[in-house]
Amino acid sequence: MNKIHRLFKWGLWSVAVLCLSGMQMSCNSDDIDADAMYTFTGETVASFCQNNPELSDFYQLITKCGADALLEVYGHYTCFVPNNDAIAAYLEEKGKTLDELTAEEAQRVVYNCVIRGNAEYTSQDFIAGSLTSMTLAERYLVLSFTNDDKGRRIIWVNDKSKVTTLDQEVHNGVIHVVDKVIEPSELSLLEVLQNNDKFTIWAMAYEASGWYKEMEKLYDESYVNTFGADVVQLSGYTMKVPTSLRYGYTMFCEPDELLNENGIDGSTKDEILSSLENYARTYYGSEDLGNYESKNNPLNRFVAYHLLNRQMATNNMVFDTPAECIAQGSEGYWAEYYETMYTYRIMEIKIGNKINLQKNGHYVGIDEKNSNIDAVNGFIHTITDVLVYDEEVMNNDVLHKRLRFDAYSIPPQLTNNNIRWNNVDIPDANGYTMTPDYCGEYFTYNEASDCLLWGSRGWASYQVDEINMKKGYDFTLRLLPVPPGNWELRIGYNAEGWRGMGQIFVDGNLAGTPVDLKIGDVEGDPRAGWVADAETADGGIEVDKMMRNLGYMKGPASCFLLNGNILLRDFYKSLRYIVGQYRFTDYGEHKLRARNVDFSGREFSIDYFELIPVDMIRDEDRY
Repeated sequence: MNKIHRLFKWGLWSVAVLCLSGMQMSCNSDDIDADAMYTFTGETVASFCQNNPELSDFYQLITKCGADALLEVYGHYTCFVPNNDAIAAYLEEKGKTLDELTAEEAQRVVYNCVIRGNAEYTSQDFIAGSLTSMTLAERYLVLSFTNDDKGRRIIWVNDKSKVTTLDQEVHNGVIHVVDKVIEPSELSLLEVLQNNDKFTIWAMAYEASGWYKEMEKLYDESYVNTFGADVVQLSGYTMKVPTSLRYGYTMFCEPDELLNENGIDGSTKDEILSSLENYARTYYGSEDLGNYESKNNPLNRFVAYHLLNRQMATNNMVFDTPAECIAQGSEGYWAEYYETMYTYRIMEIKIGNKINLQKNGHYVGIDEKNSNIDAVNGFIHTITDVLVYDEEVMNNDVLHKRLRFDAYSIPPQLTNNNIRWNNVDIPDANGYTMTPDYCGEYFTYNEASDCLLWGSRGWASYQVDEINMKKGYDFTLRLLPVPPGNWELRIGYNAEGWRGMGQIFVDGNLAGTPVDLKIGDVEGDPRAGWVADAETADGGIEVDKMMRNLGYMKGPASCFLLNGNILLRDFYKSLRYIVGQYRFTDYGEHKLRARNVDFSGREFSIDYFELIPVDMIRDEDRY
């Protein structure tokens, strides 16, 4: 779709264009048959379906469930609408006529194929994996691609529904027509494993471990939106409030063939489980043997290290940094760190979905063609090697480095509820907020705070987002758990005159004097010591030393500002504040608390953090 055309359309509606970024485009409209493309009609989603004979049955479903009023109003809708033949096949399978479908059944069909997001998804935005916004049924749609005999790209939704017509623009969104009704799996992760003949060993182990019992809930039914509204005014900003608190999970699984190759086999279920437990003893000890539901049992720990308490498709595991923002030579530094359900043990995922990449080049890969397997409570991904937490390898190789992690990456609630990486260009709002206990143990704050979750492509933020705490804030954030050792902790932020002073505590202990996040707002501020590399004779080496003595560092040289050709290192407001050095004697949780001490109502900005082994500081690179 022509970009000027899109800008003109959104200008008419007084909204901004969502510029979805991607390092690789998995779908190119030039490969699509021209007959499958359509142009802007001036209708709404509802009226277009009503007036299109091919979609008339879907319109009846819309009216039956009362969604016509919703789809006639302004919004950003992306609809994968089943044609009449698709609905006829669906009805035949269900043994019902269109008239016999209940309003609830009709709503299920409609809600499973309609997304209301910050902007529409056109074919130019399609990449392999899940779309970042959920459907009205709060499920993710997964896209995949094949080629026909003429080499043209075929687009599939959830592997079963083929897109037959693309980019039918209407006033309030875009419609793509599919040849099969979209029906996301209603099976749990356990049930999906049990119905997949490639994962018979995993099905046994997952069930025996008992982890499935802790992963069945889809929502926190106790969640109460104490704001009393879905949109609120905070500190002069309009913020959206989550309407629910959803759970989700990611599971990495070795197929039977791979496990068999590693000696995990047997003729009975008991023999197979015993074989897996024996294999796991090499890495996870020998406690509570035979008691697979014990969190100390090696089989249980083996399973737990494959599980994440956040739902992510293969395209959502690593921040999709725009290629123009990655400094040349720094690609290998872009990574995400996630705590697994093996408590306090993390995994690293680098660009290309390389899990736990070692210095010798070995990593556990993801078989993209056999991943994004949909379950009602998460995704299953097939991996190419056995995944284990080898303490020697992890502590002395994979994790013995500077670990940089975005504040949004810590609470799984921000991923599971469509807030992380999805808080830019929000219609009718400046960002999100959440109740003080929304993120549970991961992030809490006091009632006197205003918590603003926002993002901007024109800001010097690490991953386009920040958490800003305003007024009389007092918040606690659970940091990324790291292996035992001596670590230095840093906070990355963007200095501004409207920031405030906060007293930091680490694990309940006072961390020096209050930090003033206004420091560095003015170029040449002697309190931070920032001087451009180009203005020094040694490329900034002595300036780096001087800044460290003052408790600061320049921003990283691995990325550019998203709206300009300036490295964060070369932007004087992009700073890292050195909180202090700490000795962690065991695996465990570590918490950072910050409390307002200037009582001016100014804010504390939370962008990203770094933890680096103290023995690596001397030779640390600038990335």
